Order: sequence, then C-alpha cells, then structure tokens
Amino acid sequence: MRAWLVCLAALIALPVSARPFKDMCAIVEPMMKLSGLKYVKPSVKVKSKDPKVQLQSVFFTIEAKAGTIRVPVAADGAIAFPVAGPLCAENPNMESSQPPGSMEMTVSVEVSAPPAQALEYRVFTDMKAEWDEAISRQDFMYRVLAPGAKAGHIAFEPGRAAFAEVRLPQGARRFMADDKGQVRIPFDDAWKALNPVISLSEMPRKVSLAFK
Repeated sequence: MRAWLVCLAALIALPVSARPFKDMCAIVEPMMKLSGLKYVKPSVKVKSKDPKVQLQSVFFTIEAKAGTIRVPVAADGAIAFPVAGPLCAENPNMESSQPPGSMEMTVSVEVSAPPAQALEYRVFTDMKAEWDEAISRQDFMYRVLAPGAKAGHIAFEPGRAAFAEVRLPQGARRFMADDKGQVRIPFDDAWKALNPVISLSEMPRKVSLAFK
C-alpha cells in the first residue's frame, strides 16, 4: 500500500518547480511524524517528464538567508528536503535545475514486511497496529481521511497456482492466490492469540496490508 498527503489512501504526484519552501514543508511535514516505525516507511521521490533526464543530475536549490542549500536527487528519484522549523518559517524560494513544469514529486507511504516463505501471523497484526499508530500521529483531517487496514495481503507473481497456509492447531487453512497473484489473510482475534505460522508455496513479491 502506498499512501499519504491530503488523503492517506492515495499515491499523489504534483508538479515541482519554483515555489515557496513553505509549500514543501506543508507536503513533507506529515511524513516526518512517521520516524521510528518498522513497517511504515515514507517516501518522497521526483521524476522528470523527459525520460532522457538522469535523475542523479537533477538538484534543487533553496535560497536561504544563511546561504544557498543544494538538495541532490538520487538515481531512483529519492530526495530528502531539509524540512525544519526555522527554514519553514523563513520560507525561502526553492527552484529546480530543470525547466519549469518538467518535474513531478511523488509522496507516498509503503506499508510492508520483508518477503519470506514462512512468517508468523503477528507480522500482519503488528503491521496493522503500526499503521494505526502512524495515523494517530497525524492531525485531525489526516486521521479522518485515512483508510483502515482490512486484511493481510500477500502478492505472488500473477498467473501462478500460489497459496498461503495458516497452520492452525485444528489443521492448515489454505488461501489460494487469485488471477492477479493476490492473497488476503483475514484478521482474526483467535488467530492473533495463537500466532500461527503462515507457510507460502513460493517466495512472494510483497507482504503488506489490504485496505479495500
């Protein structure tokens, strides 16, 4: 699940060009409240509308009173803006090294656990608890708009007869992947108390949460 900003449920992209730095602060500050979480990770990335542009050659400049701050972009588009109280209050102008209107910024949140062929049920309940904690750190509007986790989610390669088995004392319960390679593991209070092992037929592409 990738999510965040005005609605915690949507992956958003917005133009990035010359703009007051306070605009960037308003966008990124909610992400700063997610530090210290294990499964919930914020991400800020930029991309060019021109596929020929190498992102590692792109940079942003912030014209602060103390001097120009240069913010580099990684090869995968990741960028870390120096969002801090004093700089946000100063509100200097920020510009991109690329032509106006040619860059976009994507703000998202990844909720996932490391892929494994066997995992404990508590991985999903811990992810859900951490997602709830991430939401509780936000302002009222964000908390109202944020989606709740509906189930555990395992993604396999599409088109394979993959499955997950929850090893319960009364026997294994098997969940087959759909045609998109997706498996939903339900939240169950009894299973949470038992914390059974979940065995997967093959290595998954992703272990995360379902929000629909």
